[in-house]
Amino acid sequence: MHLADRFDLPDGYRARPYGGPSDHAAMAAILTDHHLREGSPERVSAEQIDANYARITDCDPQLDIFVLETLDGDAVGYGRTPVDELSSGWTDLIVFAPTMSDHVHEALFHALADGIERHHRDRLETRMRPAGSPRFRAWASHPGPDETPIGESAWLEARGYTATEWSASLVRPHLDDIPELPLPDGVEVRPATDDQLRTIMAAHLEAFRGEWDFVEPTEEHFGWVLDDPYVDPTLWQVAWAAGPDGHASDGDARANDIVVGQVKPFINPDENVERGYLRGYAEYISTHHDHRNRGIAGALLARSLQALKDRGMTEAALGVDTNNPAGAFQLYTKLGFELQSFTAVYTRPLDT
Repeated sequence: MHLADRFDLPDGYRARPYGGPSDHAAMAAILTDHHLREGSPERVSAEQIDANYARITDCDPQLDIFVLETLDGDAVGYGRTPVDELSSGWTDLIVFAPTMSDHVHEALFHALADGIERHHRDRLETRMRPAGSPRFRAWASHPGPDETPIGESAWLEARGYTATEWSASLVRPHLDDIPELPLPDGVEVRPATDDQLRTIMAAHLEAFRGEWDFVEPTEEHFGWVLDDPYVDPTLWQVAWAAGPDGHASDGDARANDIVVGQVKPFINPDENVERGYLRGYAEYISTHHDHRNRGIAGALLARSLQALKDRGMTEAALGVDTNNPAGAFQLYTKLGFELQSFTAVYTRPLDT
């Protein structure tokens, strides 16, 4: 059964199967509106969805994606049912259906969640065998840890979901007074060349091994960044150091070097025009496990802010896990970033 056929929707709505790239402009507008409601003004483009959906492997586009419409045919929401096989031993069944703000209400929210959960259950019975213990996972804007949930976060908790992880959106409202932070001895920043991009991305993904949401990298993970229309490796700040085996025997002092840290800034010019500001993003931040707590991330982030300033930006934004074991949240606030909003990651075991 198609996901679109799983819903018992309130009056005034219908669900239909995903129509391919012709739906991407509407989906981009819906996701952008969803981000705004969640406290992040990041604008999503149809071209970004083109790139991401061209390599989907975590669900079947012919069965597992739907578009929500009004009876007049206006697209006001969409959703799909990806599955994440986490190294922690969980198989996460994603419950996510962004909806235009004018159509966010409790009855529709529960109707969409009910249908997505039913579809996941049937998919487990008929099409896949999970590698780990299955659970549902969703996320929603939240006033913050120890605060009373409202809206979608309250509705998830009413469904038996529990907030298990937290993330935050932060903004540095100006690019003045950027500190000059030194890199440790033996660590240097080099321009990212085309032949190094996959190596750099592989190092980024590996840096998160052992964290709660780590999955073994696939080609899809590389594509999410490298095929993004706003990616700009000329802005990337990538730190290298000698690998654990020292230098190569051929005398090339760099042949055995490894990536020990990175920040990969980007600029969304379409968002800047639409929002009327000059903002860059200092995102995709990581540090090699063996090189943490040496000041590398702070130094690279400071360099990233300067690189964005040199491109004419006047502010910067980023997202972060607030319970990041490397203490990233504290680092960013010390560097002048200010909290804008919290998002709670919610989970619920399948058998509840």
